[in-house]
Amino acid sequence: MGKFELRNQIMKKGSKLYSIFKRKCPHCHEGDFFEGNWLKANIKEKCDHCGEKFSKEPGFYQGSYYVVYALGVAVFVSLWVATRVLFPLAEMMTYVWVILAGLFILAPLMYPLSKIIWANFFFNYKKEKLDPKHEDA
Repeated sequence: MGKFELRNQIMKKGSKLYSIFKRKCPHCHEGDFFEGNWLKANIKEKCDHCGEKFSKEPGFYQGSYYVVYALGVAVFVSLWVATRVLFPLAEMMTYVWVILAGLFILAPLMYPLSKIIWANFFFNYKKEKLDPKHEDA
């Protein structure tokens, strides 16, 4: 299997990564999950295509704090290792500034990313065509 075939297999419609990186409804992979752009990403109340409600209960997205924490740790470790490899003689303050700058720059992207990752834990893709006027009670 070639590199491009594997990438197409992983990012095809129906996979969780498709929903996450295309910012699509985790249920139908057609409607948009967010209103606005990456920096002003507000979660829609329900999908425009299938009518799936994106909030299962009040406070549902508070669990995404665990995901954003894990993303922050991944960025921290990645920047620490990169700085250690690229600048082996760097002082401790260099590490601190590189990590703080990286987290500061990536924070606006990690917040909405954590929300859609969290939603993909609880919503499953339904391949069958759903009625666009379908609404949950």
